[in-house]
Amino acid sequence: IVYEVKFRPTNYLLGDETTPFANYIFEFIIEVAYNPLGKNPPLDKLVSGTIAEIIKDFYFKKDQSICIYICDSSDGRQELRRRKFDDWFYANSQYGLIKIDEQIKDSKGNFYPISLIIQQNNPYFIEIIDGFRQIALNSNSGK
Repeated sequence: IVYEVKFRPTNYLLGDETTPFANYIFEFIIEVAYNPLGKNPPLDKLVSGTIAEIIKDFYFKKDQSICIYICDSSDGRQELRRRKFDDWFYANSQYGLIKIDEQIKDSKGNFYPISLIIQQNNPYFIEIIDGFRQIALNSNSGK
């Protein structure tokens, strides 16, 4: 199984592109790039350590970065993905990162989890968290 980890710039996610932290916002993506099994990949305990190191390296190089992790809901397995990511994150949480969780409602009324990952010492910590909570509030109230 080959996984692809991406940090896609998304400067519009937490407000508009003029916020002082807009250029530090990324969507964090984990995708299965190659799966010769043709079915859901089995649990691989080595994956969590690898993803943790990728995240650590990313925040080491870009210390004010803000990542939004959105669990894919296309196959109804978003809660499984959230639990797996939580296990990975909390097993390797010694990097000064905080994860805040919310849920967003899609156009069909289905909820799917999203997470904000931010360093504790980010100078815009409060503003970023407020913006993240506003995304969930707007989505869930139908705005």
